[in-house]
Amino acid sequence: MQNNTSKATKQEALKAIIIGGGIGGLTCAIACLDMGMQVELYEKRDLDSMLSGPGGIFIQRNAMRVYELLWEGRIRSQLYQQGAKILKGGFFSKQAKPLYINAPEFVKAEDLGICILRPELQSILYNALPEGTVRNKAAFTDFVETADGIRVSFADGREAWGDVLIGADGLYSQVRARLNGKEQMEPPIYSGMSCWRGWFYKDNLPLDPRYSWGEFWGRGNRFGYFDVGGDRFSFYAFSQAEAGGNDEAMGGSKKALQALFSSYAQPIPAIIEALSEGSIYRDDIFDREPPGMQWGRGRVTLIGDAAHPVQPNLGQGGCMAIEDAFELVKMLIIGEEKGEDIPASLREFEVSRSKRVEKVFTTSRQVGNLGQTDSDFGCFLRNLIYWLIPTWLGDLQFKWLFNYDPKKHLKSKLS
Repeated sequence: MQNNTSKATKQEALKAIIIGGGIGGLTCAIACLDMGMQVELYEKRDLDSMLSGPGGIFIQRNAMRVYELLWEGRIRSQLYQQGAKILKGGFFSKQAKPLYINAPEFVKAEDLGICILRPELQSILYNALPEGTVRNKAAFTDFVETADGIRVSFADGREAWGDVLIGADGLYSQVRARLNGKEQMEPPIYSGMSCWRGWFYKDNLPLDPRYSWGEFWGRGNRFGYFDVGGDRFSFYAFSQAEAGGNDEAMGGSKKALQALFSSYAQPIPAIIEALSEGSIYRDDIFDREPPGMQWGRGRVTLIGDAAHPVQPNLGQGGCMAIEDAFELVKMLIIGEEKGEDIPASLREFEVSRSKRVEKVFTTSRQVGNLGQTDSDFGCFLRNLIYWLIPTWLGDLQFKWLFNYDPKKHLKSKLS
C-alpha cells in the first residue's frame, strides 16, 4: 500500500490517476505520457475483459487527428493498417433505396477515418503504454482531496496518490457517483431501443461494393453494417423494446433478428443468415442529460461516457472520449505553464468541451428519433424528406463534426 511519501512533489511532473481502461482512459494515459506527465490507470476488469468488446467502432476524422499527434503518429498508422477506411456510405430505406449518401469529399478528404473491431482498438492503445501503467482488477471506491494532491482508494485495500483524478469509467461511473456523494449513480435514461451487435466475414454476401457502410431504416427499427478490415464487417441493429429484454422466447438472437428484419431487402437477410448465435451481443441503449459546464469538483474531472454518454447514432461516442482525453491533458499542461492551479485548469477544460458535446448529444438523439420512427406515415415522410434534400444540404448536419483541431493552443509538449 502506498503512503503520503509517494505523492508527487512540486518538483515532479504532474501525476494523473485515471479510473477506467476503455478508449477514453487509455487515450488519456497515452496523452499524459506524451506531454510529460506521470500516470497510473486503474481498471476493475481483468486484462482479457478490458481488451474485449462487441462489434466494431467508428474512429472518425476528428478523433483520428488526435492519434496523428500521439505516440509519434504510430497509433494512427496501426489503426489504418488494421482497420478499414470510412469511405462512401449513407442511409437507405429498408427496400435499399438510397436516402442520403455521404462521401469523404464533403470535407475535402480521402477518407473519414477508420472503422475497427473494438478488441483490436483496445489492444493497440494498451500496447502503446509502458508495462505497469495499467493496473487491472482494481475497483475504485473513493477519493479524498488534500491541499496538495488526491488519495484514491480501491476495494482490495490499495491506495494511489496523484495530483488529479480522472473518471473515465463509463455510463455507470463510480467516480461521478462519489463526486455527488453517492455510492451508485442514478439510473441512466433509457432510449427505448435495444441494440444487437457483432461482426461477420464478407465472404460471398451481396454487399454493394460502392459503400463501406450503410444504415437501413424501417419502421421502429434499423440495421447497419460497416467495413472493419480483413474482409470483416461489423453490424448493429436497433429495435424498439422494453428495457431488460432478451431473445430467449424467440429461440435466440439470430432468430429474433430474422423476425425483426424479415421485410428488409438484401443484403440484410443474407447478413443475418451468416451470423453465428454466439457472435451476437444484445444490450439496451441509454444516455444521460449533458452535465452543463461543470463536470467535476476540485482536482477531479470526468471524460467520455462518465461525463456525457450519448446514443450511438453518429458513431461519435468514442470520438468524444478521445477528444476529451487529449483536451484535458492539454489544458492541464497549458494551465501549469500559466501558473494556474489544477482545479482551475479542470474547470476550463469542462467549459471548453461543454458546447460541443451537448451538440453531439442533441444531434445523436435527433438522428435516432428519425431512424426509429414507428408509424407508416412518419416513415414515408422521413424517407421522402431525406430523398428530396440535396446532398450538400444533408452534409451540413454532419460537417461541423470534423472541424475539431487538437493542435489549437498546443505548443511543443508532445515527445
